[in-house]
Amino acid sequence: MATKTQKIRLSIFLIVSSTILLGFFIVLVGNQLIQRMDKYYIEYKDISVTGLDPGAAVKYHGVQVGRVTSLSVKDAATIQIEIEVEKGTPIMQDTEAIMSLVGITGLKFIELTGGSVESEKLPVGGTIIAGQSAFETITGQAEIIIAKLEQVLNNLNIMIGPKTTESLQVALSSFTDMTVKIDEVLSENRQHFNTSVTHLDSLMSSLVVTANKVNDTVDAVNAVVKSEKIETSLSNITAITDRLRTQIDSLRLVETVDRFQTFLENSNNMVMHYDLLVMMARDDVLRSMSNLEEALDNLREATDVIRDNPSVLLRGRQTSGDMME
Repeated sequence: MATKTQKIRLSIFLIVSSTILLGFFIVLVGNQLIQRMDKYYIEYKDISVTGLDPGAAVKYHGVQVGRVTSLSVKDAATIQIEIEVEKGTPIMQDTEAIMSLVGITGLKFIELTGGSVESEKLPVGGTIIAGQSAFETITGQAEIIIAKLEQVLNNLNIMIGPKTTESLQVALSSFTDMTVKIDEVLSENRQHFNTSVTHLDSLMSSLVVTANKVNDTVDAVNAVVKSEKIETSLSNITAITDRLRTQIDSLRLVETVDRFQTFLENSNNMVMHYDLLVMMARDDVLRSMSNLEEALDNLREATDVIRDNPSVLLRGRQTSGDMME
């Protein structure tokens, strides 16, 4: 049997342990009772709150400031959530409440974000704006993408249906037949086509020759204009002008008039020579223009024939002997 001393020691131990546990309990419960909390409400419309249970954490920009106290159905489309946060938590009019996932467990908590300094503080008991989480946004976009993908697949199924396949086969067969016919036409008219190309090449050669003649004529005119006689005449005019100015300055009017008359005669002779040269050059220019006009007439005639009968490019132009045959 236990002695009296052991009973006393056991009693003391039980009293001390009970006192410590009671004090610890009083501290914990007292803090909860003494600490004042502010209540707010959040209303989610047409959004599932699966994974959000009473007691879930409420965080303000990542810092836990409270917990979810209750969830209730307000109407057919609205779920009302009651939360408690520490007194003095700066919840503004534009603060949003977003449901976020706790890792991969499927559990959710409330994240309070936003809230500008310029906005007014939300009164205690007010309703916080229900925000949309990034997961819900991605889910909504995924549903839209899946709907569009389904529509594309339906359209693709219609496109590759039996009717479309049959029409495509008919089109391919028609294209093959047309290719064979074109090949036959080219084979039969290859010689006529070569003849037409040869005639066109000859016509282009004639045009090149005519253009060369025109260039030669222009060069001849330029040579006449730049000849030494023209330059000498211009030099003489300049010299005579200088002398005339000198004579006028020295008042030798009679001698100056005589020399001026001589200048006029020389100028007249020069003009006559220049007219002769221009007449000679004009004949060459007219001859070149005549050749160019003839070439243009030939080109116009060929164009008219091709416009009236485009098949001449493949069959060639029929001569009077061919028509008689």
